[in-house]
Amino acid sequence: MKKLFLIAIIAIMGFGATAQSTTKETVVIQTNGVCKTCEDLFAKNVPYFKGVTDYSYDAGTSKMTVTYNPKKTTPDEIRKGISKLGYDADNVKADAAARAKLPACCRVDKPTKTESKTGCSNQKNGSHCGSH
Repeated sequence: MKKLFLIAIIAIMGFGATAQSTTKETVVIQTNGVCKTCEDLFAKNVPYFKGVTDYSYDAGTSKMTVTYNPKKTTPDEIRKGISKLGYDADNVKADAAARAKLPACCRVDKPTKTESKTGCSNQKNGSHCGSH
């Protein structure tokens, strides 16, 4: 009987420790991703950052929602990881060398609302980009 009681106590303590280690937090990070290539690059890397347990990206707003284990990483570490991919992450600027290696489409600024309506991301001073 004592052995059964002791096993039950150990099991309960083990389950309690497991529940505590699965604590998760979520952070929303503003990036400067602009295209499907950016989205693909994020999807191939961010979910594999240390401590990240879930990830989603909204291409329309360039915002990333990351769920992580706070015992393994922090929002600042996640932002630094995004920066090393070549993208801004909130107030952390993109690593310049990594940004230079991105495809040209990923290095352009996101179109403004006016540019989005015309479909021209290179529009300057009312002129068109030559792609239409």
